[in-house]
Amino acid sequence: MSRKTFQLKRFPGNPVLTPRPNIEWEAKAVFNPAVILDKGIFKMLYRTYPKGLEFTGERGKRPGYRLKGNISYIGYAESKDGKKFIQRDTPLISPDKEFDKFGVEDPRVTKIGDTFYITYTAIDKPLWDKSQKPDVRIALATTKDFKTVIKHGVIGPPETSKAAALFPEKVNGGKIALALTISSDSENSHIAVRYYDSIQDLINPVPGSWEKFIKNSKDTALLGTYWWLQRGPELGAPPVKTSKGWLFIFSAESMSESWTIGAALSDLNEPHKLIARTPGYILQSVEPFERDGIVPNVTFPSGAVIVKDELYVYYGSADTVISLATCDLEELLDNLEQFKGR
Repeated sequence: MSRKTFQLKRFPGNPVLTPRPNIEWEAKAVFNPAVILDKGIFKMLYRTYPKGLEFTGERGKRPGYRLKGNISYIGYAESKDGKKFIQRDTPLISPDKEFDKFGVEDPRVTKIGDTFYITYTAIDKPLWDKSQKPDVRIALATTKDFKTVIKHGVIGPPETSKAAALFPEKVNGGKIALALTISSDSENSHIAVRYYDSIQDLINPVPGSWEKFIKNSKDTALLGTYWWLQRGPELGAPPVKTSKGWLFIFSAESMSESWTIGAALSDLNEPHKLIARTPGYILQSVEPFERDGIVPNVTFPSGAVIVKDELYVYYGSADTVISLATCDLEELLDNLEQFKGR
């Protein structure tokens, strides 16, 4: 039986967000956005690079540039239609704590009750200083109005990890669930799901519980990888609930320095159990704004929103600008169902 390929459709007006050279903290780049549709307003959180970013040469074997001063901030923008966004002039989250003073990166946002839970990657030492090894960890912040933000500190495992998001509702018999990427940016990278009894257990995990979880996480991964790949999968957008399962729009594994977008479905009650995934990508770097930039050949998804019968996927392009791609939601789900049990 032949199987249909599926591709997202790029918004003709891309990119939907570009850096503002006159704004110090986002002068060089805006990328990897989180987007949530709340009360008819598209609310976007996005990563930035500041005016002080320096290019210190080419990476060599890898495409792109060596950077100095790449200390990220998280900005905020709003839109009524999901396509034209108005940016705020001040950052929503700044690198101002010991655990994140050298970068707040790649936000994801989930609304639970009246609170927005923002997961982000916290960097505690300069990424460009080879004499120091930075901790790259998952941190949590919350807000009710996208004006006042409370930081709760590092909530992820003690090893390098990033790209995490909470599920918007309880699963697995009333549990809070966190999807995250473990051993990110490596051949061992995989996407796992951890369950908690409460938000407080998430913020203050039992000592030693992360070590126990990680020990078995590769064997029970939602999306795993193979030893011969250069990089395993990375969590993209927060999981989206559909009639056929939790929809994951993620950064697919790769044998090269290119970032493509994949899709997967997991069980509604036990979301660590995979139902199906696309065997390849549903979007790859083709357009100039995706192929040329601070890091070439990047389409990295970190926001997905259902708008009527469509899915809006927001993604960082070449780590420089933000773009939008869309599809008919049911067509995507039907396509995924072709790959059940594979």
